[in-house]
Amino acid sequence: MVLNRRFHQPPMMHPRRRADISKRNVDTLFQSADFQHGVARRLAGAVQIPTVTYDGMGPVGQDARWEIFYEFSAYLKETFPKLYRALVVETVNEHGLLYSWHGSERELKPLLFMAHSDVVPAGKANSNEWTYPPFSGHYDGEFIWGRGSEDDKSNLIAMLTAVECLLDCDFKPDRTLVIAVGFDEEGGADQSYGARCLAERLIKRYGQNGVEVIFDEGIAGIEQRYGTEFALPATAEKGYVDVAVTVTVPGGHSSTPPDHTAIGFLAQVIARIEGNPFKSQLIRQNPTLTFLRQAALLSKNMPDDLRDAILETHSSKKLLEYMDADRERRAMVRTSTAVDMIQGGDKVNSLPENVTALVNHRIAIQDSVQDVKDHYIQLLAPWAEKWNFNLDAFGERRQAKNIPCRSSAVTEGGTLTLTAQYELESSPVSEWEDPRFRWLASTIKGVFGDNVVVAPELLSGNTDTRYYWNLSPQIYRMSPWRASHDPRGTRMHTVDERMPVKGLMEMVRFYHEFIRTVDEMRV
Repeated sequence: MVLNRRFHQPPMMHPRRRADISKRNVDTLFQSADFQHGVARRLAGAVQIPTVTYDGMGPVGQDARWEIFYEFSAYLKETFPKLYRALVVETVNEHGLLYSWHGSERELKPLLFMAHSDVVPAGKANSNEWTYPPFSGHYDGEFIWGRGSEDDKSNLIAMLTAVECLLDCDFKPDRTLVIAVGFDEEGGADQSYGARCLAERLIKRYGQNGVEVIFDEGIAGIEQRYGTEFALPATAEKGYVDVAVTVTVPGGHSSTPPDHTAIGFLAQVIARIEGNPFKSQLIRQNPTLTFLRQAALLSKNMPDDLRDAILETHSSKKLLEYMDADRERRAMVRTSTAVDMIQGGDKVNSLPENVTALVNHRIAIQDSVQDVKDHYIQLLAPWAEKWNFNLDAFGERRQAKNIPCRSSAVTEGGTLTLTAQYELESSPVSEWEDPRFRWLASTIKGVFGDNVVVAPELLSGNTDTRYYWNLSPQIYRMSPWRASHDPRGTRMHTVDERMPVKGLMEMVRFYHEFIRTVDEMRV
């Protein structure tokens, strides 16, 4: 690894045309308390509509739980009447929304913003732990509280508000702007009623690589690290696969148990899986490597030994040791393994015949879905042979040899079955040296200050962009606000999710300026 090649931070950039817009909106309107409270109340109203998606929801039109999304669409139309008059608004599969603000230069590829209207459940078991009810949309002048206030209704409200402010200034774009709003991003991995349908519509309309830049949600993108503010747009996502591990053995009465029940055997398998993690690697294509280089070159308080390990090629072992020492860092360089669900046994005096564990994997850039499958086969085939089990691994069956075993536990044999559910390879990596990344970095600096260091990062989760890979090679994922605005840290997907008004206004300003900047740029 050669780590000492410097990525020069681009200069901060402000839109050059229409200085009157900057004066009216950025310098005056956005500083107004009345305007800020108005935007906050818009978000509060959006939070009050419980657009929850659950795993395994049925198709739109068949599952009644989708009906609430009609109310949300009506709320947006009522809240942004000027935008609905000026833009072309399409409904896709009932609840997906596609806003198109057509530019005057049709040969320019469009800018695409993404968001989603659905939220995760708030959980009845912990409802009493919320400071305010999870769908109250309580606004206390500093925070908007409730499920979806951060993930992801804040981005959506900020985008639409930014467009409305530009409409108020009679801004007419050269480049078409598209806002695609999915409605099942938080659903199960096998659901694809929203973003997939939106992506199919856009592919037909603009063609392969027909979009200039795609910008979607991500982490709260401005963070303090090593005493320095970093903006961290993700330029890639890890892959995904769930592996179901099932042990099948003869049942019977619990009064005459074998040495190991099906659950006992499964426990051995789980211990073997957890005890043999995937190998950590930091390859050149991983955006984490670029972030580390930028941190080593530009951060204020990075320890000298870590800085040296990053910048010196012979210190790669030490660098990997540093990454492996923390689970958040480790996730950036390794395929993760999480045993999340287990099923088996239905009565205390009956030996279970079938037990299953579901293991979630977020696949690192250096690995593939097939690598995960191969890892399981290599790891568990010896175990199956030891215990005289048949091995049915991802559709390929290996018969047990039926060799007599010393332990009475396996006299009747068994089967170990491995199946893969929802296979997704890691995403393409958007090139950080591309001029479009510099457009983004320069805009971020213009909004958040020249002292902010912009560096790409890898996203360990998955967003709706998984359906949009064919639309553009430049896809960025980031929620453009300072995480430091909430001293408790971001609370997405947990109790007391909330959005600081300061962060919400940073989002509005970012989208307002990025639309104008990209409108002026040409590749």
